[in-house]
Amino acid sequence: MARACGSPCPPLPPGRMSWPHGALLFLWLFSPPLGAGGGGVAVTSAAGGGSPPATSCPAACSCSNQASRVICTRRELAEVPASIPVNTRYLNLQENGIQVIRTDTFKHLRHLEILQLSKNLVRKIEVGAFNGLPSLNTLELFDNRLTTVPTQAFEYLSKLRELWLRNNPIESIPSYAFNRVPSLRRLDLGELKRLEYISEAAFEGLVNLRYLNLGMCNLKDIPNLTALVRLEELELSGNRLDLIRPGSFQGLTSLRKLWLMHAQVATIERNAFDDLKSLEELNLSHNNLMSLPHDLFTPLHRLERVHLNHNPWHCNCDVLWLSWWLKETVPSNTTCCARCHAPAGLKGRYIGELDQSHFTCYAPVIVEPPTDLNVTEGMAAELKCRTGTSMTSVNWLTPNGTLMTHGSYRVRISVLHDGTLNFTNVTVQDTGQYTCMVTNSAGNTTASATLNVSAVDPVAAGGSGGSGGSPGGSGGVGGGSGGYTYFTTVTVETLETQPGEEAVQPRGTEKVPPGPTTDGVWGGGRPGDAAGPASSSTTAPAPRSSRPTEKAFTVPITDVTENALKDLDDVMKTTKIIIGCFVAITFMAAVMLVAFYKLRKQHQLHKHHGPTRTVEIINVEDELPAASAVSVAAAAAVAGGGSVGGGQPPGPARPGARPPQPPPLRGSRLQGALQQQPQRRGLRGQGPARPQLHPRTSALQERLQGERARDADL
Repeated sequence: MARACGSPCPPLPPGRMSWPHGALLFLWLFSPPLGAGGGGVAVTSAAGGGSPPATSCPAACSCSNQASRVICTRRELAEVPASIPVNTRYLNLQENGIQVIRTDTFKHLRHLEILQLSKNLVRKIEVGAFNGLPSLNTLELFDNRLTTVPTQAFEYLSKLRELWLRNNPIESIPSYAFNRVPSLRRLDLGELKRLEYISEAAFEGLVNLRYLNLGMCNLKDIPNLTALVRLEELELSGNRLDLIRPGSFQGLTSLRKLWLMHAQVATIERNAFDDLKSLEELNLSHNNLMSLPHDLFTPLHRLERVHLNHNPWHCNCDVLWLSWWLKETVPSNTTCCARCHAPAGLKGRYIGELDQSHFTCYAPVIVEPPTDLNVTEGMAAELKCRTGTSMTSVNWLTPNGTLMTHGSYRVRISVLHDGTLNFTNVTVQDTGQYTCMVTNSAGNTTASATLNVSAVDPVAAGGSGGSGGSPGGSGGVGGGSGGYTYFTTVTVETLETQPGEEAVQPRGTEKVPPGPTTDGVWGGGRPGDAAGPASSSTTAPAPRSSRPTEKAFTVPITDVTENALKDLDDVMKTTKIIIGCFVAITFMAAVMLVAFYKLRKQHQLHKHHGPTRTVEIINVEDELPAASAVSVAAAAAVAGGGSVGGGQPPGPARPGARPPQPPPLRGSRLQGALQQQPQRRGLRGQGPARPQLHPRTSALQERLQGERARDADL
């Protein structure tokens, strides 16, 4: 239900359509008078049960429903209007008086792509202020009063590509300030004039960032930008950098454009731009540069445009290389870039027009040449090559003919920004002569040094500082200190001289014992040379050996350093398992031994204890007469070695007196007396003779024996 008109169309009657649950939907298509604008579609609903989302334009704004644009600029709004249409894609709230962005302010604008809140008085953005904006692409917050980066407010902006925070009184950028928006492509932080601190990890997580503006932020040093591996454009103009050091742009291998205008740059050190392999445009205009290091732009193979104007260039031999480079890079226009500011005779001349006829130049001078080094395999080493000025380039030639420059990727060997050749871990294969080549516009100077790497002695390497241990050895056996020793392959070097020939010291050379060098590393030195030997381009290098016919045979050393600790751990684990098994077996044997001992003891007790014999005690006191009792008592006394009547010796009997009555014998005493008689007869050697007993006593004894026999039968 629509039509197109070349002229203003008359209003159409409302169209009526049915809606689920009995609701009615009315649709009007209208066209305003020509030039009035604001035509569109009006939709109303007659459904009940809750108000529909806002579809009408706020009174303070102008809307275009066809483009889903809502413009509310310069309306003196104190807060965001509440009745913004749900289908809005572009919302402009610039130049108002909004101070606070509250939580869920835009939660119903799921189709919003561009939100402009710049040039307000925004000082606070609450957490969750931008909830419900899954389609937001651009967020503009520049020219406000934010003092901190609203990190948590960016939580769910998964499609955000551009963020503008320039010209806010932000004082610091903390770590991981933007890691909640990894989709960000452009970040504008320019004109943060109160910025004092940028964390080392401030830009962590921005792996997709292409453009970064840090211009006019009063920076004195370039912050850490290593995490921005895909950055293509970097704006650093308007700062106070003064010095640009090597490594300032480390990791920016994708950078194509670098702007450093009005940055007060006075010095750019050698190799400062070596990491910018993809750089195409470099703007260094309006700075304080007087010269540049030799071959500064040589590693920049893609560089096409360089802006060097408005610098106080001092035209001398140090800028001669730049003139040559400009002629090669921009052969059609040598007046494009920079003019001389000094000396007076060349003031106003274009650098690209200069040549060697304007100057008297000299080859560079090596202030600190490299010295010979004697080191042990695995140690770190340095060969220095320092010049008097940074306006030169330093390269190294290795024994195998490889040319080493700053920035060359090597695992163990690298050229530092000051020209030093650094070895992090030397090997026997590194032995040889290294040549330092220093170059400027007038020529080059070379200096050579020999690096001697000796193999590690397995026995000495185990020493740990005792007598006889090698210096630097650790963790082994040496000088009487205990430790572990590992078997390895030993390097054996033999020197053989051909028969009939004598080892002759070559003329012009002398053997010099190794001594400490100025580097603090042991190396060969010559008497009288405090700095160590250094062979320049005008002197022949000393031969490496004093025997012309010697033959060296080397057996390579098996490197067991990495596997030693692993093998030791395996041995310790096995040892622990064996010890545990031995302890368990010992414990079980002890338990079995204790059990066996207890069983044996119980067996012995049962063997030695015979059956118990029952003795019946018979009371015979009433059956024995007095005389018989006396006789029995006398016999018992004789057997016991005592006397009758309490132990007193009997006196002479009185005539007619009654013999003394012994104490009555109980059955137990009588039985004891009868049992002791055989023993006493055996001791006295009287044989089987029996004592003379009373007939009644004999009868009693026979009776007892008969009772015992009956007991035995029972």
